[in-house]
Amino acid sequence: MAFNNKNLFITLLSLCTFQTYAAQCTADTFAKNKLNNFILMGQQTRTEIPKSVEMTIDSPDGYLRASAQSHFTQCGELIGSSIKEVKTSTGPTKNVFTATNEVRLNRTEFGWRIQMDANGVITDNVSQKTTQLYRQTLEGLYQLNNKGFISHAANRSIIAATKAGDKDETTVGTIDYVLNSSGLLARAVNKGSMAINNYTIVYSYDGNDRLIKTQSPSTVEEYAYDNEGRDLSLSKTQTYFTIEKNLTTCETWNSHGECTRANMDIMIVPVDRTGKQYVDKHKAVMTTKYEYWN
Repeated sequence: MAFNNKNLFITLLSLCTFQTYAAQCTADTFAKNKLNNFILMGQQTRTEIPKSVEMTIDSPDGYLRASAQSHFTQCGELIGSSIKEVKTSTGPTKNVFTATNEVRLNRTEFGWRIQMDANGVITDNVSQKTTQLYRQTLEGLYQLNNKGFISHAANRSIIAATKAGDKDETTVGTIDYVLNSSGLLARAVNKGSMAINNYTIVYSYDGNDRLIKTQSPSTVEEYAYDNEGRDLSLSKTQTYFTIEKNLTTCETWNSHGECTRANMDIMIVPVDRTGKQYVDKHKAVMTTKYEYWN
């Protein structure tokens, strides 16, 4: 699995079966599935089509725990996916903040349905009282055009009220995907009812059509490859209320050139209640298991 963990890296619950046979897989079919998988998972497919991919991320200090699973047809189409990520951190006051994110993708007749659930709570170190900081759910659909490519996505999100007297807030958004002259994803144009949801992600490639950079107003990702063309490293800088920098470096690959074990260096620069920044560092290990059709 590529480093992008949209991401991380979204994966599959095989709730439906779309049985296909290799003899029916044309070059056009492989090309469509490759592009659609990249849009859905941020992953550029290599030469061999996986049947399933399982990924885990684990921090020795307990900061990050993540797991993901995905399954594909013999033609390389994503059937569905699921990912769960839990981050646990302790601030200067020793209160514990826990952020849980879950994502599910499933193939439907018209594209892929996405469901997301984000939840954040803080626990007082003395009283052990837990306070809900945020809760957001999202449902959407990645839609296929008449050529079989994902060209548009639409979503609806509910931000739950966390204080007495407040009301839930509903937002809507769309994403339009723009290809370059080589048929590669060039831009993802996001539009939404909240100002923060209006932005564009720009994708850059090298002379071998390998992704080398993605950039949006809040996030920059840069990819590097070794002399054999395998994934070597991913550098990610994300700026919201805090600054988070991640460097993921692969150390082992399988016979198909896919990274199976990588080390992660994580640095977060939050702000305390006085407005002063401090640095929080963590390490993690990402392991990925591939099962192939052939």
